[in-house]
Order: sequence, then C-alpha cells, then structure tokens
Amino acid sequence: MRSHFPILSNLFGQKDSITLTPESADELENAIILAMLYISKNIQQDGRFVYRNSLNPKKKYSAKYYSSLRHAGTLYSMYLCERLLGKEALYNKRLLSSEYLVKNYIKKVGKDMYGLLSKPEEEAPALLATSGGTGLALIALSNLLKDNKISKHILEKMGNFLIFMQTPQGDFCPSFELVKKEKSDLHSARYYPGESCLGLLYLYEFDKQEKWLETAKKGLFRLAEKAEAAGGAGWKFDHWGMLAVQKLFATPDNALNMPQKKYLINFAERNIKSVIAKQNLNTRDERFGAFTNTRSLCGNATILEGLIAAYQCLDNKVLQKKVLYSIKSGVEFLSKHQVKTGPFEGGIPSSPDWEKPEAKNSEKEIRIDYVQHTISAWIVYKSIIDKSMK
Repeated sequence: MRSHFPILSNLFGQKDSITLTPESADELENAIILAMLYISKNIQQDGRFVYRNSLNPKKKYSAKYYSSLRHAGTLYSMYLCERLLGKEALYNKRLLSSEYLVKNYIKKVGKDMYGLLSKPEEEAPALLATSGGTGLALIALSNLLKDNKISKHILEKMGNFLIFMQTPQGDFCPSFELVKKEKSDLHSARYYPGESCLGLLYLYEFDKQEKWLETAKKGLFRLAEKAEAAGGAGWKFDHWGMLAVQKLFATPDNALNMPQKKYLINFAERNIKSVIAKQNLNTRDERFGAFTNTRSLCGNATILEGLIAAYQCLDNKVLQKKVLYSIKSGVEFLSKHQVKTGPFEGGIPSSPDWEKPEAKNSEKEIRIDYVQHTISAWIVYKSIIDKSMK
C-alpha cells in the first residue's frame, strides 16, 4: 500500500484555482531544496559536475565519461530556481559551471558560428557540435547577457550555427563533424529540434533579432506538421518540443496569428494524448502516478516537464483538469522515490526500485540529469501553484 502524499488533496477550489494544503506545500518545497543541495554538492571546484554517483558505496565510476548536453541542461534547472522561485542559493555556482561550459565546450565550428561540442573521449563517436546541445547551451547561457556575464557575440554565433543547421523544411540536422567539416546524422536524438527551438527562443528573449524567433517558429511548425502526419499512435512524446511551444506562447511579441496558435495547441494536445492514457492511476498500486511507457524516474520526470508546459498552452478546460491531475499524480510518484537522507540526499536514482534488496547497481545510479529533469518539473509546477494563489 502506498503512503499518502497530500499534494493530491484539494485539487480545485471553488473557482478552479490550484491550492495545496500547508503540508503538501512543505513537501514540495523540501523536495526542491533537497535537489538543489544535491546539485550544489556535486559541482567541483572547476565548475564540472559529478556526473554519476551510486547508492551502492562499493560502486565507483570513472570521471572520463561526461555529457556536455546534460551539463547545459543542469544549468537550465539552476536558472529556473532563480527565475521562477527567486532562490539565489545556486547563483554563484551556476556562474562557475557556466564558465566551465563556455571554456571547455563552446567552440568555433565555422565562419561566424560556435557550437556545443560532444567529445569522442567522453561521449560521442567523433568530435561533433550538435544542434540540440547548442540549443541547450543557449537555454543555459542567454540569461547571462543581461548581467554582462557572457559576450553577446558568442551567443550570436551559437544562434547562427542553429540557423545553419536548419533545413529548408524546418528540421535541424543533428550534428556537425568538425574534422570532416560537414553535417552529419551521428549522435542524433529526437529531442534535438525542440531543444534547438527553445534555445533560440531564450536567445530571442535577451537579444531581439527576428531571425532567432523566425527560425524557432519554423522549427516548431515543422514538429507540429510531423506529429500530425504521424497520427496518435505514431508520435512519441516530445517534452522539449512542449517546453518550446510554451516558451513561444509566453513570448509577448511572437507574432502568432490565431490559426498558427491553434495549430500549435493541437500539437500540444497530440503530445498529451500520447502519454496521458499511459499513466498508472490506480491509487492502491505502489507505482501510482508512474507512466507505463517508461521504467526510469528520469523518463517520468521528462514526461512531467512536457505535460506541465503543455498544460500552460491549453484552452480546453476539461483537458486542463485531466492534465493537472496527471501532473499531481506524477509529482507524488517522483517525490516518493527521491533520496531523502545520507550523502546523496536529494538525488534521483535511475529506478523507483532502488531501495529494494534485489536492486541492481544500474538501478541505484544517480546521474546529474536525473536530478535536473526532476527539479525542473517541480520548479515549474510550484511556480504555477504559487501564481494561482496570489
């Protein structure tokens, strides 16, 4: 029997406002603070993250393997703490890790173009600059422009790279091989287009050049077109795409007309419907709140991120209520499986079964991006609640 978690109580008030009991608000706040502590404790003196830890004290990892994309993604979650919750505790360490990212991974890839590198000795099959990684880096770094903590020309050249990587149809080529000096399908991921679009939208927020906005819009319309062509059963949930659509809707000067906005709302609804039926909502089951199309906690967190973003785009009130209940159920599931004590408190292991005696080392692994995706979902969820209560 699962333990009660009060975030699900008092789902809607008389005016459909989102409310939480004091106990549930404290539970969510504590989960966020613990995750912040984990990130803070796992930043080294040079700004590099400790990429992996294990809840098995005998398990040791090589520091050789590393993901520049997940480094950038973690910086994004740290920024959300400041932007949405007003928590500045990670600010100085975020600056340190941002400097590390720029120094070690933001490199020239062509005339007037910089990209985020994936290195063969760490993660990639060759020395690459990826479109998705560069998008993530823009998400992480563009906000530093307002405080003069980064050079504008670096960000502009990263934006130029994404424009270069976009096809006439609106897709983004996955990678650029630096040795061959050519576009490539190596190291591709289906999330790259959404990451690229979101990065360009963050760049546009701090650098109002129309080309950033127009490239992002073209990319999102292409994603929506492909989702429509694939149909419900043929489309996989795209959480970065949902984050980018929500960011576009939140951009005041997005120049979207009503048919375009409705087209993207339909895209959000397609994504929602592709996962919302795949959630365990049996309140007697220990996996209540988990999505059945993924077994990992990180997989559940990424779905939640996308659902929370899509929720903010909907104009269908009935669907909004269903999505909100789904989100709340997922929040309960993730919080229940966060590490609450010990040297890795605040961590998010690979599997919800990490505490079981028969758990494997792979299920006990905590990776920095597992924490990043989870805390990002919690932060945006809490910010929505906080706004509704004002």
